[in-house]
Amino acid sequence: GELEMEIKEFTLDCARMTDRAAAHEYLAVALELPEHYGRNLDALHDCLGEMPACEVTLKNVGALSALGEYGDALLSVFCDETQEREDFRVNLRR
Repeated sequence: GELEMEIKEFTLDCARMTDRAAAHEYLAVALELPEHYGRNLDALHDCLGEMPACEVTLKNVGALSALGEYGDALLSVFCDETQEREDFRVNLRR
């Protein structure tokens, strides 16, 4: 058969990211980030870059508006990663 690269799938509920601290706490657990995860956007960028091939579905994306500009910045970290890597995909669900 064909050799398919196994892609790990994650589904994140943005409604659980009610503030910065909650967002990073949730991301750390939901994405199984390493212990050294610094719980900020730079650290998120670094850790996403280290993740194996994966597909991340962000649902309730509209809920990120509760975080204001930080929510936008958070989203762009994920979107930037899809630009940098072909094996990292993000699906946005309203």
